[in-house]
Amino acid sequence: MKSFITSSDIMIRNAWYVAGFSEEFQTEKLQQQIITERPIVLWRTHEGRVVAFDDRCCHKRMPISAGRFIESGVLECAYHGLCFNSQGKCVRIPSQPDTPIPSRARLTAFPVVEQDGLVWIWPGDPSKVGDTAPPPTPELADPGWDRTTEKQVVPANAMFMIENLLDVSHLYPLHDGNIGNIGYSSVPMRMEVGQINGMDYVKTIREAENLRQSPDFIEMLGYEQIDGYNSQAMVGPGTILAERSVWPAGRRGDASVHRLFRSMHMFTPINRQSNTYRWAFVMPKGQKSGTDPNKLGIQVMREKVPPIVAQDIWAVVRQQQMCEVPDDDFEEMYLKSDAGMAKAREIVTRMQRAEADPASP
Repeated sequence: MKSFITSSDIMIRNAWYVAGFSEEFQTEKLQQQIITERPIVLWRTHEGRVVAFDDRCCHKRMPISAGRFIESGVLECAYHGLCFNSQGKCVRIPSQPDTPIPSRARLTAFPVVEQDGLVWIWPGDPSKVGDTAPPPTPELADPGWDRTTEKQVVPANAMFMIENLLDVSHLYPLHDGNIGNIGYSSVPMRMEVGQINGMDYVKTIREAENLRQSPDFIEMLGYEQIDGYNSQAMVGPGTILAERSVWPAGRRGDASVHRLFRSMHMFTPINRQSNTYRWAFVMPKGQKSGTDPNKLGIQVMREKVPPIVAQDIWAVVRQQQMCEVPDDDFEEMYLKSDAGMAKAREIVTRMQRAEADPASP
């Protein structure tokens, strides 16, 4: 047995994934998603709670997302008119109004948590949630931070995206000329492991001294020569939380010249070949561009980040395509800079094997 499962084979259901930003869910507006190969319907109830169910009517598999609300809190299936409440319980069967409703006439529910501006879903076995909870992202809901967000579907396994973000050494050459330069690739990396809200995490950290910043980072944050802090943490199999902090060279720790941004990267598997990627970048409210005092830093990020993300997606899609080729005797080689990625693979390999066989060590 290989030490790690190949990245393209990873798909874990017993985990928290982002189903959307809070503002994506309007009252009684049905939303269909495919998450870990499961059809799921979500909506916000009149009471303000987001709920999620298997998107198949328990009668004849008709997508519940094709239905409609015929009265407050009552969702009608578009095929035979079975009606369900916000707990997923069937409350009416038009074809047999005088017969007791069977106890099994209900929709399969999935655990949902709305927290810090995000809606999280557990698409696996509800009994496995235990004491785990989604990681905190307080800046997303804090008016003291400016933010920019985006969502897109990426035709690659989510694990490739996670590995990409843990691997800062790829900033050169993939992002050379915008956020990358060859000097940053040689900055030493240290690794931290632990748990957040009951979920394993691995964090890669790089601290630079008197480093020349790349052009886009200068425009976003300022300072050509910096002392810098950069971290990326994988929390569970679907989230990266990151931070970049800079000071003018020689002034690390001086709050008066400290500039930073944080980012949250959420990968929700559709299947083993695609994922929904949502990202958010946040900056302290009012923080200015590093090169234009009349422009907010978050405005620069709205302009600069999408082309950078496009470069990452270009790379991971090609990795995914190479997974369609038989491995035969091919085996990936690891570099010293891959330590964080290797730990991430260890974590998700353990999760995947435990899900497939709970009795496995």
